[in-house]
Amino acid sequence: MGLTDSPSYPAAENLGSAHGRPLDLGAPAGVSARFRAAGWWRPETFLDDLYRTAAAAPGRPAIVSERAHRPAGRRRIALTYSQLALYVDRFAAALTSLGVAPGDPVAYQLPSWWETAALTLACWRAGAVAVPVLPTVRAHGLHRILENTRARVCVVPDVWEGHAHAEVLADLAPRLPWLRHRVVVGDAAATGAVDFAAYFRRTAHERTEAGRRSRPRSGQADRPALLISVMGLRDAYTSVLHSPNTLYANIASQHEGDGPGRRSREVFLSTLPLTSLASLLYTVCWPLAVGGTGVHQDVWDPGRCLDLMAAAGVDQVYAEPAYFSELLTTQQRRPRDLDRLRLVLSGGRTSTPAPLAAELRAVFGVPVLSVWGTPELGMGALTGDTPDEGDAFHPLRGLEVSAGHGTQALTVRGPSVCLATWGQGAPAPVPTWERADGWLDTGDLAQTGPHGGIRVLARAGMRTGAIFMVPVAEVEEQLLTHPRVGEAAVVAYTDPEHGELPCAVVVPTAQDRPPGPAELREHLTARGVAEAFLPTRLEIVGALPRDDLGRVRRGALRSWLTRLRPGGPRPAPD
Repeated sequence: MGLTDSPSYPAAENLGSAHGRPLDLGAPAGVSARFRAAGWWRPETFLDDLYRTAAAAPGRPAIVSERAHRPAGRRRIALTYSQLALYVDRFAAALTSLGVAPGDPVAYQLPSWWETAALTLACWRAGAVAVPVLPTVRAHGLHRILENTRARVCVVPDVWEGHAHAEVLADLAPRLPWLRHRVVVGDAAATGAVDFAAYFRRTAHERTEAGRRSRPRSGQADRPALLISVMGLRDAYTSVLHSPNTLYANIASQHEGDGPGRRSREVFLSTLPLTSLASLLYTVCWPLAVGGTGVHQDVWDPGRCLDLMAAAGVDQVYAEPAYFSELLTTQQRRPRDLDRLRLVLSGGRTSTPAPLAAELRAVFGVPVLSVWGTPELGMGALTGDTPDEGDAFHPLRGLEVSAGHGTQALTVRGPSVCLATWGQGAPAPVPTWERADGWLDTGDLAQTGPHGGIRVLARAGMRTGAIFMVPVAEVEEQLLTHPRVGEAAVVAYTDPEHGELPCAVVVPTAQDRPPGPAELREHLTARGVAEAFLPTRLEIVGALPRDDLGRVRRGALRSWLTRLRPGGPRPAPD
């Protein structure tokens, strides 16, 4: 959708640089004023929403959390607004007592626990920048994120799903001179870390003299508050910086007729990790803005998820197609009473397969909308609920997009777009409004669709995967360490049920002894590749298609994969 009469914006002003605090930046005053006048931005933050509801309805549930590893009778935890406000104040005072100053980054790699949500808000309460890290990120990725962001504090569990997070962090610490404190949930003594339960949860820092003097900082709505690491973008870990207002713009653009809306006291659930932008936005920020409830499950289980949805009275649920496929099968086997459910949001980076969307409508009996979003802007566009609209997305109000009739890069501009991007190894973030008049390349490919919408076709270049963006170069590098792999390329393919997934295309060293998929997955796991990044499909070829410069023609491989059919002939990619 080309733009011909786009408004002009003031030049960037008073932006951070490498000479000052790297996170001390914001949108130009003229841009901020424009977005406030339109209602996309506001002077308040989600902390104001929290304290307002805690005062007006202290006993209302703010969070419902399920802990899979607890005994059956103790798995579900409900936290009221007054309790959440107390823990936010307590955790914020604890961070301050550890030397965290306004603008300092605080990293945490935690499961979807209530403490994760409270710690995010506590970072904002202390004026710090929250740096959530996906639980699937392993040692080399965590080191890159902590090194790039220069986090002062990092919070991890002792062990989670078999991975020794506390030991990994202790091993990395000598190479991270900016990391002042390691905090561990669980056995902190084993690695000499600060005990989260003792120091954060059980110590009443808010009652100390410093805690009583502390007040939420004003003027923070436009300042950096959240730093999300994007894996697999240009073979590096790139981060995006959001403010409370770039997050709030996702919510402010909604109204009752076209999606999640802003209905008071609704209950939200997302199956994605709480340290992803999608889940933080949908199950922390959105509920606070409407005085509602966020529902979290720390270990994915479709049956328990449906039970949790029924028990918590979930009004709307957001998940990727892969999760919804499992929920569908489980609900069909044993239906749960989901009488409160009114909306299903499915998707992420590419559209939901039409057969899956139709089955979701039939089984759950509610509207099903596909979502297109990116870490750079959160929820960017939605489809309609009618099948005849196809897979065309309609941008949310306030978001400008640029896409032509031919396939081209999808660029965006508007109130939900991140304040800055920060490339791995760069001395400071690059403010969005300092370049291209606020336009940002999402890295996705798109073209104009029917009825004025856009069709998001694929991720550009080396990006593949959905919420868990696969670091393609790293996976390929580890594939090449297998003794029977001569060449390898990792490209995206679209699964009819699960959406976009990674496929390994391998040239074996000996055609009569190619490696199998289970063998390669075991090899990659042993080499430290996270489960979320493992290829879900393997194709064996005699050679990879290359251009005149010897580069792999990834577009040709993707097209070839779409032509293959199970049990059919396997022509060579061209």
